[in-house]
Amino acid sequence: MASEHAAGTSGRRGYHHGDLRNALTEAAVERARAGGPQAIVLREAARATGVSSTAAYRHFANHHELVVAVKDRGLAMLAATMRAELAAGEPCPDPGDEALRRLRAAGLGYVRFAFAEPGLFRTIFHGVTEGEPMIGRRQAARAAGDDEGHLPGTPDESEESYSLMSQALDELVALGRLPAERRKYSDVVMWSAVHGLSVLLLDTELAHLPDEIKADIVRRGIDVALSGL
Repeated sequence: MASEHAAGTSGRRGYHHGDLRNALTEAAVERARAGGPQAIVLREAARATGVSSTAAYRHFANHHELVVAVKDRGLAMLAATMRAELAAGEPCPDPGDEALRRLRAAGLGYVRFAFAEPGLFRTIFHGVTEGEPMIGRRQAARAAGDDEGHLPGTPDESEESYSLMSQALDELVALGRLPAERRKYSDVVMWSAVHGLSVLLLDTELAHLPDEIKADIVRRGIDVALSGL
């Protein structure tokens, strides 16, 4: 694949044969981290990777495909942050308390990712068009009001960042800590709570609050959401 290298690229970061798509995605992720979704430019990703724009277009037909790849990478990083928050806490001996702990930790991890990676967080939810999945490449949404309470526009269970909260809610039902009739849409409510907190504390005048006050607001917001289950 030497032909995919642009002339005069010595000293630039190389890539392994067959791995140019990943290299372009990584370059675009770094741009999104620094400047949000508007910073994702295929030509700039190609330049950072050390290849021509023509080579880049062999792997991404257009800007939208690159943005989707960055969103997918961002979702994986979001899930990793949530898993780290889960692992950092001490497990509770009572299964019901443990499910609540995991639900809380997943929510905290979600907000921590937003604070740590605001550019990627904004990118994940940027530019959603009608009929397009909100995040990632989930399957088509189930019809509104089905037995499991899924709504169009919500992630599929394959989206780990979403399923970490959803699975904890299912466990609460199985353990009798959450009435089955109250399970419906509870995952959407929890997602709304942590996502809303993230956006308000990133993109409004609340962003100027001291970090300790933001942390208190997040804890209080999650407490309120959990108490309403």
